[in-house]
Amino acid sequence: MALTPLDFAVILAYLGGLSLIGVWFSRRQATRDDYHLGGRKIHWILAGGSVLATLFSTLTMLGAPGEMVRYGVAYYTGMAGFLLAAPAINHFVIPTIRSLQAPSIYSYLGTRFAPGVRRLASTFYVLRTLLWMALIIYSCSFAVAEVTGWNLYATLVVTGLLTTFYASIGGLKSVVWTDNLQLLILMGGVLAIPLSVSWRLGTGPIEWWGQFSQAGRTEITPFSLDPTVRITLTGILLTQFFWALCANGSDQSAAQRYIATPGIAEARRSVWFYSALNVCLMVLLMLCGLALFAFYLRQSGLGVSEFQTQIAPLADRLMPMYIARELPAGISGLLLAALLAAAMSSLSSGVNSISSVIMTDFVRDKASATSLKLDKSVAAVAGVLGISLALVLAYSVRRTDWNLYEMTSRLNNMLVGPMAVLFFTGLLLKRAGTGNVIAGFACAVAIAATISFSRISFTWLVPVSFLSGLLVAGVGSLLLTGNRNVDVPAVEELR
Repeated sequence: MALTPLDFAVILAYLGGLSLIGVWFSRRQATRDDYHLGGRKIHWILAGGSVLATLFSTLTMLGAPGEMVRYGVAYYTGMAGFLLAAPAINHFVIPTIRSLQAPSIYSYLGTRFAPGVRRLASTFYVLRTLLWMALIIYSCSFAVAEVTGWNLYATLVVTGLLTTFYASIGGLKSVVWTDNLQLLILMGGVLAIPLSVSWRLGTGPIEWWGQFSQAGRTEITPFSLDPTVRITLTGILLTQFFWALCANGSDQSAAQRYIATPGIAEARRSVWFYSALNVCLMVLLMLCGLALFAFYLRQSGLGVSEFQTQIAPLADRLMPMYIARELPAGISGLLLAALLAAAMSSLSSGVNSISSVIMTDFVRDKASATSLKLDKSVAAVAGVLGISLALVLAYSVRRTDWNLYEMTSRLNNMLVGPMAVLFFTGLLLKRAGTGNVIAGFACAVAIAATISFSRISFTWLVPVSFLSGLLVAGVGSLLLTGNRNVDVPAVEELR
């Protein structure tokens, strides 16, 4: 694709605006609390939007429509799981993380169990987030290279370095404001595709759905005893429910936003706002998948069944292809900016959160109480490491036959359940001690790794690893109580 001057103007305005926001907020930081938590004055709407922009990346933006085209509507039936998880997050998670004084949520584990558990969680969080960042940078660069014909590796390095720059100098306020700006661009970009297809074809979602049904892509399996069945209604609902619960309860990138709000009521509103907005965005992505299916079906001139067979392997490339070949000047630039936005919002959050965790859980006592140079340096190093891993991933990822969504679910979500075991053992199991929680975590990691690299459906990865680890910790706590700090209030007392 040859970008027009208007496309370049849109992209440059977007990238320049992000850098200016980072520089602006870098001048308004006086303390570590300002840098890592925005002075705990982040509005609940901004916090909720930032959580969504953080957890929603290019992996989802490209993978969800591709999943729709290749495998059908079953994945989207799990959207209700996000809304069902919101009350549980507000009841169990928010009171605890809001009681913390430190920027890192893993400080809770050091008090509830032992300092070693805190460092264990922090270490695994950093490793998981670096992998997550690498996946995001790769997926974004892959999409941009598809649209523009630019070199994949050069695109990867430039995107990663620019994001690292504004995130490392601007702190959480910079990240939150750029997250919400990127979220608006992303939603506008996602909406542009079904509107464009509707205008080009003269048809709408009702006609698209009819064609999709003819291809057999609206059929949903309610339940199956065969764990290798890719998606069932039961499995995807459990996946989305437990993923939302675990990610919001044990992931620094999300929980840091809730800590940064002025109070517990605002944090709870942020959870509801994030959950509802997430469902809206997923509906738009479902429409994107339907629209792309209808457009390329018309263009192919094939029967529905034959088209479905031919298009399935290309499903993840359809959105970049449509942006590159079908959209007018300016709109292509907007969509390209949306692809960048989806990646950069998540990447910036990862950079900032890794700095918060390392400085709070490993370095804090050895660092100056006022200087932010080390905090910003750690953030910059995290960004460079993420870029390096992305380069390795770009070279090796195409050796599997997973689609983008499945790759994300199997690799990125491998530690979501185990990390949550650490937190929810402390929140729910009063008798559990250090030995119990480590045993539960080890069990969850083993099960997650087994599922990730087996034929078992990826939808069971998070719920099975989380519940199994929690069960092991619970049984262990009944048989042998560990070293619990009895001075730590139970979760009921924190409410």
